[in-house]
Order: sequence, then C-alpha cells, then structure tokens
Amino acid sequence: MSHDELIKLTKNKLLEKCQELNISRCSSKTKNEIIELILSKESKDKKEVLKFIDLFCGIGGFHQALTNIGAECVFASDIDAKCRETYEKNYGLKPDGDITKIKPEDIPSFDILCGGFPCQPFSKSGHQKGFDDTRGTLFFNICKIVEHHKPKYLLLENVRNLSSHDSGNTWKVIYENIDRLGYYTYEEPVILNVLHFNVPQNRERVIIMCKRKDLGGLQELPEIPKNPKTKLTVGVKDVIDNSNLELNKKYKLTGKMKDVEVVWDQFIKLLIKNKISIPKFPVWTDWWDNNLDDDPDFYKKYKNWIDKNREFYDINKSILQPWLNKSRECDNWLGAVRKFEWQAGKEKSDDGMSTVLWTARGSGIRIKRPDYIPTLVAMSMIPVYGPESRKLTPRELLRLQSFNDTFQYDEKSIFKQVGNSVNVKMIEQSARFLILEESLF
Repeated sequence: MSHDELIKLTKNKLLEKCQELNISRCSSKTKNEIIELILSKESKDKKEVLKFIDLFCGIGGFHQALTNIGAECVFASDIDAKCRETYEKNYGLKPDGDITKIKPEDIPSFDILCGGFPCQPFSKSGHQKGFDDTRGTLFFNICKIVEHHKPKYLLLENVRNLSSHDSGNTWKVIYENIDRLGYYTYEEPVILNVLHFNVPQNRERVIIMCKRKDLGGLQELPEIPKNPKTKLTVGVKDVIDNSNLELNKKYKLTGKMKDVEVVWDQFIKLLIKNKISIPKFPVWTDWWDNNLDDDPDFYKKYKNWIDKNREFYDINKSILQPWLNKSRECDNWLGAVRKFEWQAGKEKSDDGMSTVLWTARGSGIRIKRPDYIPTLVAMSMIPVYGPESRKLTPRELLRLQSFNDTFQYDEKSIFKQVGNSVNVKMIEQSARFLILEESLF
C-alpha cells in the first residue's frame, strides 16, 4: 500500500469516527481540521528516537540518564578495559577504546554528544595542569567530533574546579570553542550539586549544556539554590541495603579500622561526659605534648592549629591524659588516624562513633552526620556507616550515584568506577532541561 493510499484509508476511518461522535453536521472544513489535528498528534507521538554517543563512558552514568528520557545509544568509548567490560555487561553495547585513535567519520550519526571528559587536569586533587595535561586536550577531540557530525545537543560534565581553573582561562577557551562550533551554552559555568536532586551525596560538578544555534535559544537558567541541603528529604539511611546480610558482614570493621573506631568513640564520650565541647578545628594528638623544637618548619606552617591543640590539651589535661596514654598503647593507632576532624556540628548527649558517618582519609578521621556522604572519589576512602559499624557496600555506593539495583558490577573494580562516574539523576535532569525543556529541579 502506498503512502497516499494509507493516508486516504486513515482519513476515511477518521471520518467514520466523526460520524460516531455525532459531528456529521460539521462542515467538511471542520472535519478536515479535526482529522489534520489527530494526524499531527500521531505524527508527534511517533517522533523519531534521538540517538546519542557516550564518550569517556565509564560504567554508563550518561547511558542510564539518556535512555531514561527515551534516547538510544549508538556508540560508546572508554580507554579503561574494566569499564568497557562493565558497560557491555549492563547495556549490551561494547564500547570502543581510546577516543584519540577513533576517526570522527567512523562514528555513527547521532543527535546528542555526551561525555564526562577527564577531570584530573582540572581537579584540586590532581596537579591542575589543565590543557597542558594530555588528558585535558581531550576536549579538543570532542570538538573534532562535533565539527564533523554537528549534533543537535552536547551534554558534558566535569569537576567544579573547571569553572575557576587557570583564573577562568580554561572556561574561556571551552566557551569560545563551543560558540565557534555553532552552539549556544550558558556564559558562566553551571555548577550543580547532587544534593539539588534529593540524593544524599555532596557532589558539585560543572554541567555544560549546549544547543545547536539553528534550533533556537536555550531555556533561561533557573535560580540555583545556594544551600542545596534544603532540597534534601532523604539521608544515608535511605540507601542502606539490608537485603544481603552476608555481604554486609564482609564490610564490617575489623583490625585497624575497628581499633580506630573504638579509640575515637572513647574520646567523644569522654568529652561529652565531662561537658567539654568537641573541638571544631582538626585535632592533632601528636602535637598535644611533643617538643615544638622537633619540627620548627611544620610548626611555623601550622602554628594556628597547633597552638589551638596544645591549648585544648593543657586546659583539659587531667581528663585527656589517661585517654591519650591508653590510646597510644594500641598498636593500630598510628599515623594519620591520630588526627580527628569533627564536622558534625554541635555534639549530642548520645553521640559516639555509632551515630555518625566517618571516613579514614590521608588527613585523618573525618566525622559527619549521616545526612549525606562527602563526594565519592576513585580511591579507597569508603565512608563508614556508624550505626552498623561497617563500610558502605558497592550497592549502596551505586545508589548514591543513582544507579538502579539491577546494575551488575565486579567487586574488585567497582569502587574506582563508581567514584569516577557521573550521577545518573543529575545528568538525567540536566538532559530533560536541555533537550525536553522540562524544569531543571
């Protein structure tokens, strides 16, 4: 049947429907307007599915976000072999490798380019070399692909520090290249926090939303709440997974971590019992009673904190000395774990290590309320959920990145992968705002 015959048949069927609806007295013009309206709606309903490519795809945060809005992935790429395995296992699509070795013309046509291009060149935790780092120049590989394919939209993600890196020059280069390629984007970097989207993780990221100029302008950016915690109605307890008790047991604290928990629990309870406020500055126990002449350069650099520590100890020495002596008898209480940073606000009468969320970091033990976790990173700093005296499991960390519970992972590599991933919910809402013109929050 030809296209014209199909349209004629459809119109005849619709005319019959008009008669059933008792509008046969309507003029032919009115009937035809009704028919054209219905056909127009059906045409919109059968709109072609948008296709996207997933560069630096990792474990597929962009993939989940874009498929959630009905788009289809036609190409993915990542240099990490383990990430490619995880991606294929979950999405049935085998990513290509190093994007610098892929010719733009070998990539299938697409409508949306997605990518969380490597953040290390711009991250505060890295060397901040920016475009002087070969990973930083991967942005220009993105530009080459855009220049060849001219997709409708670009959706990119990077660390917050991208906005201020090199006194703003890095952003200036990115903005000017996006403009040169024929796309609108927001003049100032858009900084969003996962907390904005009611996910209990404090994770700020620059989200770059771009629209090809011939498609019209971007939506006006809504006011971004300065205190994203006000959007939060859930806490870490809401991502706790008790469906696999055997796995949870595996992540229970033992050895050094358990000893550290016990030592600092005694410290917190000792202060509360004696009505001593927990210091809000970093507690460095090694500097309470040592000889300041041992390391004069270190003392000079951190004089403010060291003086506060010694004053705190001197004032409360009769109470703290027995605890300090006993703590130092513990073989595992060595190194950075002797430092303690309370970031949980005003202490409560029942506080202890079982009421907080804490992380063993290179700078010491950092304590927070279990309202939300600090930014997940691609290292072994896995938060400890105090109420269960265990580290968060891979499934719980994936939930904190908004991955669904059907996601399959390799336990050995997932911690690095989930720390490197984008948050699915943040990306999905950004895509809905950019492409579907829905609200951002």
